[in-house]
Amino acid sequence: MERSFARKLNWKPLFNSLIFGAAIGTFVYILLKRDIALGIMFGIIAFLIQSIVIYPRYLPSLYGCWKINEGSVSYYDYSTWSKRIKAIFLPVSKKQKSVSFENIMSYSLVVSKKSDKWTPHYILLKLDNGHNVALDLSWNLLKSGAPGKDVEWVVDYITNKLHQKTVQVLQV
Repeated sequence: MERSFARKLNWKPLFNSLIFGAAIGTFVYILLKRDIALGIMFGIIAFLIQSIVIYPRYLPSLYGCWKINEGSVSYYDYSTWSKRIKAIFLPVSKKQKSVSFENIMSYSLVVSKKSDKWTPHYILLKLDNGHNVALDLSWNLLKSGAPGKDVEWVVDYITNKLHQKTVQVLQV
């Protein structure tokens, strides 16, 4: 049995960056009396800002697909800025990393409280090599038909796999 969470990485960030660059370039071209060189230059700058500065910042929450199965958790490694940029420009070649439940020391559920309601944001896995892995839940909470059941299921499943008595809840 395998279950997926969040949105899978695809070509949309690169495509949106190209459209944004083309729109800015066209706007500058029309605004500055049909100067093609300035239009191209501003279009390229807009494309680079969108694809190298803006999208990498939000990539883990927008395209943080992760999967859980009997023996492991698979996730996209966005730990460095260069890995995020590579994922935007080469999404097909980006493979998920897998971590066995045996390599997970513990986990926490990170939540926020808004108007007397607790909202889970992500699960934080603490690995035995000292690294932490954040598994985003926000996409499923917005798009799933039964978001509470998804979160409850994954919390119960990981708790059972790690033989933890309770889950640590961290508030943001």
